[in-house]
Amino acid sequence: MKDKRTSKKTNSPPLLASIFLVFFVAISLWLIFEYAEKERSRDLINWKTRLALLAEIRAAAVEDWIGLRKIQLNKLAENASLRLYLSAYNNRDEVDKNVLGAEQGHVRNLLRASADRFGFAENISAINKNNSSDYGLAILDANRQLVMSTKGFPDNVDIHSGVIDKVYSTAKSLIIDLYAGENKQPVYGYIIPVFQIQDLEAVNPVGAVMLLLDPQKNLFSILKNKQSVTISDETLLVKRDGPSLVFLSPVKGEFKLFYRLPDNNNQLAASYAYHNPGGFKEIKDYRGNDVLVTGRKIKNSPWGLVQKISSSEALAESNKHQEFLITTFILFVIGVAAAFVAIWRHSTSLRLQSLSDELEVRTVLLDAVTDNIKDNILLLDHDSKIIFINIAFAKALSLDVDEIRSKHITSVLGKETAESLVNSSCEDSKACVMALQIEASERVYHVSSTRLESGAHQSATLYVLHDISELKQEQEKREQLGQGIIQTLVKAVDLHDPFCINHSERTRDVAVEIAKEMDLTNIQLESLEMASLLANIGKLFVPKEILIKMEALSDDESKQLKKHIEYAVDILSGLSFNGPVVDIISQKNERLDGSGYPKGITGNDIMLESRILAVANAFVAMASSRAYREGRDVKEVMNILLEQSESLYDRHVVAALFHISENKADWKTWQSI
Repeated sequence: MKDKRTSKKTNSPPLLASIFLVFFVAISLWLIFEYAEKERSRDLINWKTRLALLAEIRAAAVEDWIGLRKIQLNKLAENASLRLYLSAYNNRDEVDKNVLGAEQGHVRNLLRASADRFGFAENISAINKNNSSDYGLAILDANRQLVMSTKGFPDNVDIHSGVIDKVYSTAKSLIIDLYAGENKQPVYGYIIPVFQIQDLEAVNPVGAVMLLLDPQKNLFSILKNKQSVTISDETLLVKRDGPSLVFLSPVKGEFKLFYRLPDNNNQLAASYAYHNPGGFKEIKDYRGNDVLVTGRKIKNSPWGLVQKISSSEALAESNKHQEFLITTFILFVIGVAAAFVAIWRHSTSLRLQSLSDELEVRTVLLDAVTDNIKDNILLLDHDSKIIFINIAFAKALSLDVDEIRSKHITSVLGKETAESLVNSSCEDSKACVMALQIEASERVYHVSSTRLESGAHQSATLYVLHDISELKQEQEKREQLGQGIIQTLVKAVDLHDPFCINHSERTRDVAVEIAKEMDLTNIQLESLEMASLLANIGKLFVPKEILIKMEALSDDESKQLKKHIEYAVDILSGLSFNGPVVDIISQKNERLDGSGYPKGITGNDIMLESRILAVANAFVAMASSRAYREGRDVKEVMNILLEQSESLYDRHVVAALFHISENKADWKTWQSI
C-alpha cells in the first residue's frame, strides 16, 4: 500500500510536466506555422489583385482590338457607293457598262483607302483578284463570289463557305475565329453583309465585305510582357476544341498557334483558368512549374485569356520571409523548452525530498486510519491470498497481522466462509448483505468489493465488511411492526364492512399471482401487494349502514361510497412507502373507457399496477360469497371479465388471470358462505 501511494505521488509531476512541455511545443509550432501561412496568404491575395488587374487590362485590350476592326469594317459595308455598286454589279446585264465601270473605279479607291486603314498599305497599288496569300480585304457579290480584293487575299474562299452562308442567311455579321492559314500562320477575320440602299429592313444582302488579318502584327503584341518588371509573367489565349485545349502560347520568344494539350479537367493552370474565369489558384502549368494563375473570358469570342506567373518568382520574398519567421520562432521555442526543462529538473530535485517527507507523514496517517477503523478490511490477490488485513479484522480472528499476510483466505476464514465471500455476488464493485461465520459467531455484514484497476496490486480485490447484525435485527423488528399495523388496519376494515371480510387478503393473493405471471419487478410486486391490502382503508370513513345495505344504493349513497378512494389517499399520503402505493390505490377504480372514478382516466394513462389491482378486485368481489349471496363460479367470473376487457379492464391482465385461474383450487372455496 505504501509503495503504491509513493509511486503515484512521485510519478504524477513528471507526467504532468512532460504533457505540459509537449503541449507547449505543439501549440507553439502550430502558431508559428499558422502565422507564416497567414503571411503567405496575404502575399497570395496581393498577387491575386495584381494578376487580376493585368488580366483585365489585357483582356480589355484584346476585346478593343477585335471591336475596333469590326467598327471600321462596318463603315465600309455601310458606304453608299459600295451598296450602289454591288446592287448594279448583281444586275450588270441590265446596267450600262460605262456607268458600272465608273462606279467600279470609285469602289476601288474606297477599297484602297480601307486597306490602308487595316494595315495593307504596301498592297494599295495592286488591287485585283489575283491573290495568293492569307490576308487582305475583299468584296463579295450576292452569289458569294469575289468581286474585288487586295493583293494577298486568298483566291479560294470555299474554306469559309459555312461562315459566309450563315452571314447571307441570317443577314448578320460574323467573326472568323483564329485558324491556321495555308502558310500555317494565324489568321483572324470578319464578314459583314452589305445591303441595298432601299433595303430598310436589311434582310437581303447584295454582297459582303470580308477582312482577313494577321494577328501577329498587333493582337500578339497585346499579350507580350512589355512593361512588367517580372520575368516569368505570361499571357496566353486558350480555347476548347473537342477534348483538347488549343493554346496561343509563347515558344522561344515567339508565338506558336494551335499548340494542343488534353483538357485535363482543371488539373493544369490553363484548364483551370479557362473553365473558371475570374478564379485564382496556385497550380502547375503545362511545363510542370508551379504558377499563380487567373483567367478572363474574351467577349464575342470562344477564346479565354490566361494570365500567370511563376510561383517561385512571385513568392520569392514571401518564402524567404516565411523561412526566416519559422527558423526564428522555432529557435525561440527550443530555447524556452530547454530553459523549462532545466528549471523543472532543478525544482524536481528540491521537491523530491519534500515529497518523501510528506509521503512518510501520509503513510503514518493512513496506517493509523486503517488500524483503528471498526470495519473489517481485506485485500486479496487473484489467487485469493491475503495482501493486507487491518488490525480490527485480525483481532476478530484472534490472529496477528503479520501471521495472516500471504496466507490463503481459506486457511484463515475456513473453506465455507471463504468461498461464500470470494464467490459472492459482491464482485465487480458491487455491494451486498450476507451472513458469514467468523470464528464462533455468525454475523450479518454489508460487504462491498472493489477490483483495483491500477497500481502495484492491479486486479487485486478489496473487501470491506461492515457488521450490521444489530441494524438488521432492528430493521426486522420495524418490518414486523409495520406488517402488524397493516394487518390491524385490514381487520378494522373487515369489522367495519363484515360483508367483505377477507376481501383485502384475497385481492392481494390474486394481484400478486397476476403480477408474477406478467413478470413485474420485485419493487412493483412489493408496491402492488401493499396497495392491495390498504386499498379499502378509506371505507372506515364511509357509514356502515351504506356498506351493509342489502338494497340498491341511492345516488347520494353511491357518491359517499366512491369517496372511500379520496379517504384512503388522505390517510396514506403522509406515510412513506418504497413505491407508488398511494398512486396505485388512487387509480384502482379507473376504467379503460374513462367510466371509472375519481378522475375518469383512460387507457394506458392508468398505471399497470392499478389495472392489475382493478381486475383482481373485480375477480374477488364476484367469486367471493357475501351474506346476501353466494359467490359466482370461477369460470363464470372469467367469462364476465373477458367480455368487459378492452372497455373496462386491460385484456393483457385478464389473459394473465385466465392462465392461472384453473390451477388455483383454493379460489373455488370462496364461493361458500
